[in-house]
Amino acid sequence: MVSSTTPTDITELPNFEKHGKVSVWCSTTSYDTIPDSYFEEDDQGLDAFAKNFSISEYDHENMETNGVASGTALVKSIIEDCSYSSAYGEGVIHKINKMGHAQVSWIILLFDFEYRNKLTKIHEDDFLQYVGSFVYDMDSTSLAEQEQIEAAREAKRLLEAQLLLETQAALVEADAAAESAPTIIPVVPKAATLKVSEAEPERIQPKGHNPWLK
Repeated sequence: MVSSTTPTDITELPNFEKHGKVSVWCSTTSYDTIPDSYFEEDDQGLDAFAKNFSISEYDHENMETNGVASGTALVKSIIEDCSYSSAYGEGVIHKINKMGHAQVSWIILLFDFEYRNKLTKIHEDDFLQYVGSFVYDMDSTSLAEQEQIEAAREAKRLLEAQLLLETQAALVEADAAAESAPTIIPVVPKAATLKVSEAEPERIQPKGHNPWLK
């Protein structure tokens, strides 16, 4: 679909460069059906994409594209491998889904760039639709890497929990075995047990009345 609005004169446009922002476009047109002329640059280094969206200039080294060679794929499967996408990937997925696309064929990202379609009045051309501008951080990993890290952490947590359960089960089993074992009471030999009365000399009791005893 071509925008019904005539592109603004590029000489009147401000510079859209902005550190820490990434602008995203998506397409639902199969990549192998797009004519080569769409990607050809003119003498100023601008391709049809830039001219169609009234972008006067951009740093080609800050552009990143990803997609499938033919047909379409889930948005997540395309955005998750893009640079720093753990910072903005979920936002892109939500926005594209809200635009009515569960799948796309390819996307364009311009880093350190904040495209303003409210200024240009251009939201789409024959092959691309503007998605939005999102905050990104160069310290962020890709969405795919983040999921791998989280999966590894979850696997480690489950392993530690399993080891803890096995340790507790072993302690319970040891306690049960100790309680079921017979109690041994030491026996003292009889020869060693003497009554105090047996150790004392026998006292002789007098018989009858003896006047000499007072």
